[in-house]
Amino acid sequence: MTIFNRCASIYVSYHSEKYIDCFLCRHRQELGETVLIVNSTPGKYAGDLSGVKCLEARRNVGFAAANNLGVVGLSGGAHDFIIFINPDVAMPQGWLDSFSKICDLPEYRDVGVFTGPLLGYSFARDEPTGLIDSLGIWRTSYGKWFDKQQGQPTTAPDSVVTEPQEVPAVCGALMVVRKKVIEELVSEYGFFFDESYFMYKEDIEVSLRIRRKGWRTLLHPSLAAYHCRGWDPNRGAMPKWTRSISSRNELKMHLRYHWRGVPYSLLKYLYVKLMEK
Repeated sequence: MTIFNRCASIYVSYHSEKYIDCFLCRHRQELGETVLIVNSTPGKYAGDLSGVKCLEARRNVGFAAANNLGVVGLSGGAHDFIIFINPDVAMPQGWLDSFSKICDLPEYRDVGVFTGPLLGYSFARDEPTGLIDSLGIWRTSYGKWFDKQQGQPTTAPDSVVTEPQEVPAVCGALMVVRKKVIEELVSEYGFFFDESYFMYKEDIEVSLRIRRKGWRTLLHPSLAAYHCRGWDPNRGAMPKWTRSISSRNELKMHLRYHWRGVPYSLLKYLYVKLMEK
């Protein structure tokens, strides 16, 4: 069976119609069975969706629930891997071939999630920004989670990834998950992504659950892709309700997994709720 037939992809569109044409043009012939989740008011996209299974949530149910809807919507075929990918992610040509060369190697049999370096991309200029978007999600000793090297030049010494490396959590913009892992989590918890998180930190939470079950989360240099991040990296420019959800989810996650991070997250949550506008 070819790698094309062994993979299925799920991507969630939330007011991201401007990316869909570009996404399908780049990836239609590369990603195998594809499920598009329209996570907003239906009927806004009038482009060519031939070969794509389109599911309409009809309202914003959140990133986690929308991706879970995509998992349920897959055909149930003989897929070994599910690619969770944002519409604003662009894979270089031959990306899936690169994945096929590593996914079955003996040293990676215990890898539950693969990803690659995410490099910044400008949709407006249709060119790389020359900056790192994410080298995996990491945590400080006091509990702050962050995308490693985000905003740093791709040529900086700490931005150049030459060897595979385990990461504490994988950015939800591009996650290649073994179907077996999804089945294990659904069997134990009843879901893959925890829908109570709605959006923000759900990628970290699912990474932690996967690692707790003995699977590794791996960033591989041969799987680099481009990400045109769809939100303003300036936290102050984000609406308060989104900052509130993010800080609440971080606190919830630390209460469950990392008590050492609770003081930091609690102070952060209270500051957002009581002090920020």
